[in-house]
Amino acid sequence: MKILEKDLPLFPLRTVLFPQARVPLQIFEPRYIEMIERCLQEDLAFGILLIKSGDEVGPPAVPHEVGTVARIIDVARLDDGRMNIAAAGITRFKLLKVSAELAYLTGRVEIWRDEDVDIAKAEKVARRAALAFQNYIRAIENVAAVEPHTREEKTFRPPKDPTVLSYLIASNLHVSQSDKQSLLETPTVLARLRREIALMGREVELIRLVSEKSDRILDQGTFSLN
Repeated sequence: MKILEKDLPLFPLRTVLFPQARVPLQIFEPRYIEMIERCLQEDLAFGILLIKSGDEVGPPAVPHEVGTVARIIDVARLDDGRMNIAAAGITRFKLLKVSAELAYLTGRVEIWRDEDVDIAKAEKVARRAALAFQNYIRAIENVAAVEPHTREEKTFRPPKDPTVLSYLIASNLHVSQSDKQSLLETPTVLARLRREIALMGREVELIRLVSEKSDRILDQGTFSLN
């Protein structure tokens, strides 16, 4: 798999892809069919970026400057020429320059790996983040009334690598795309995990407040004109 840092094919989307995560994509626009065909033929990676302004369909959108290099892991070709693909995130990149010379955007990019941090400190914060994620999942399951036996089957076993954990959590948070983009742009795993702990704490508190409000409404009984 080749990563063309001087001419990386770009796919602006309305969603953030993180390294280690996967995303299903339906390819139907001619420009992106051309791009994916090239990636398949030449064994190329491509870049996924969150759209800053514009749309996925139509004139080229303006993307954010930080995205994720992706590789194609599965392809299903449809009779009408469209493709359903699955892509997996590899690593982050910074977009240095955009080119619109081809039917699709390409860019000169710089691969962006996490800055070095104190490993012992990162592992300590990772343990806190893993516990926070378990509480977050439990809060969501409580609202969704997930059966206890199902919860046992979904027991979270955190990866040992703090970086892998940080991207796993980021991919599964039910937060805005702007919050996810902020996590993608966070320079270190330590800062990312801390930010995720704060986000999960915020979301758990919000879930609690909404749940309490719903319970109060139910306790008051159903409104009726009869």
